[in-house]
Amino acid sequence: MLNYSVAELRLIKKKTTMDKKIVGANAGKVWHALNEADGISIPELARKVNLSVESTALAVGWLARENKVVIERKNGLIEIYNEGHFDFSFG
Repeated sequence: MLNYSVAELRLIKKKTTMDKKIVGANAGKVWHALNEADGISIPELARKVNLSVESTALAVGWLARENKVVIERKNGLIEIYNEGHFDFSFG
């Protein structure tokens, strides 16, 4: 069993958690990139915005929670669209 002091645990937590402000800022980068793309996979999006796939996925999750993106599975890959991609109305 590993024994860590409280100070060591705090340091580990600080090094392994991502600040909400960072995720929110990354979500802004992703949002702007999605306005230029017509459906894009997370790895492609990550390259486009110069983020890791993990950071990009977190940003997409943030946007999904705000109903800003549409997530669709196509040919075994997850594709992301901005919410305006599937604009429709009734009546």
